[in-house]
Amino acid sequence: MINIVLLCEDRQMDVFAVRFLSRRFGRRRIESRISPPSRGAGEQYVRKQFPKQLQAVRNRQRAFLIVMIDADTGSTQDRRNQLNAECRNQGVDVPTEKDQVLIAVPKRNIETWFAYLNGEVVDETTRYSKFRPSQVSKCKPLADMLYEMCHDKQKLKRPTPPSLLETCELYPRLRRP
Repeated sequence: MINIVLLCEDRQMDVFAVRFLSRRFGRRRIESRISPPSRGAGEQYVRKQFPKQLQAVRNRQRAFLIVMIDADTGSTQDRRNQLNAECRNQGVDVPTEKDQVLIAVPKRNIETWFAYLNGEVVDETTRYSKFRPSQVSKCKPLADMLYEMCHDKQKLKRPTPPSLLETCELYPRLRRP
């Protein structure tokens, strides 16, 4: 059985990622780790938890770590560099090609991807609105749409936000054994 540890900044990211991943792997195989509400920045939670979760996944067979963290106003590479720096700070080896790790970094935030999936032409500097907490389930059909683009049609509509394209290029690293 494949196990997935999903490390996210907030509930909205989690709902989106769980919906997408459960279409491929099944829901019962996904363990979510979400930044607790009202406990500071979600980015900081993910950054601090990343080395611990990476080490835990390395110690398990047939396990993946999927990280969802916004780039905010920095670049996707800046965010990856911060995660690697946190690994070094905590004495954990940075991820390598051998590791079953996928780091998805929406630029500016996940709402950019949602606007794209809703048919908008987006840029990655504009701040798009979050769903209200009571409306988080609205991102489920968007996850279904992205899944269909990735698996059924195997083609993203153009123009694609570069951060989503980057994540989609990394996605095949998650292999079924």
